[in-house]
Amino acid sequence: MLFMKTLPMALVVLLVAVFANPAEMGDVAVEGREGTIHEVELSTNTLVIDGVRFHVALDAEVEIRGSYGAFTMLKPGMKVVYEYRIYSDTNVEIVLISQLPDNQELEES
Repeated sequence: MLFMKTLPMALVVLLVAVFANPAEMGDVAVEGREGTIHEVELSTNTLVIDGVRFHVALDAEVEIRGSYGAFTMLKPGMKVVYEYRIYSDTNVEIVLISQLPDNQELEES
């Protein structure tokens, strides 16, 4: 009977191990940068920032002028600071993006 009570918890542990976010497990590099948005492609959930195309995570945190925002509110010309996960050379995903003030000087990289 004890086995039957612990089975659901064992199943939960197994599912968490299988479907856990790899970034939370330390397997994925996370980096941050500043830049200017050049393109916003709503249909593919991608941004071009300073000539580099990034996929934006569906659950990415977006901040516009200090308040909660959405991917659809991002516009070309906005200066932003962003964090992205590097899964591979061809799979990079923005997980956090925040608009900077228009008069903000960006760091050169």
